[in-house]
Amino acid sequence: MKFILTDRPRYWWPVIVRMPDEKEAGKIKAQTLKVLFEPQPREEAIKAQEAYSKLTTERERAEHEKAQLTEIVKDWDDVIGANNSPVAFSAEVFTVALEQRWFRDGVYLAYTRSLNGEEAQTGN
Repeated sequence: MKFILTDRPRYWWPVIVRMPDEKEAGKIKAQTLKVLFEPQPREEAIKAQEAYSKLTTERERAEHEKAQLTEIVKDWDDVIGANNSPVAFSAEVFTVALEQRWFRDGVYLAYTRSLNGEEAQTGN
């Protein structure tokens, strides 16, 4: 396959969210969704890292990380609400989901693996 050069590549990637099982005490369940990533160009990523390194409080760093994820995640699929109906992607809904530690961790891990050229893991 030939290399396709684009200025802002986008790609779908699976995310596994490992979280406490509300039905079985002490157990972890894995839930999956897909996200559409649009990585930052190198120069933007470097500027973001430099800005992060100058932040002095946990709140500032948390807000910066949220802004970064909101910048690179453009859509999702396979997300349903408590009533089992699909949840449409929006920056506002995504920001609410980021409040959950296990969701943030899952997105970060998937993004890092995708950038490192690691194949997505299958199964639990």
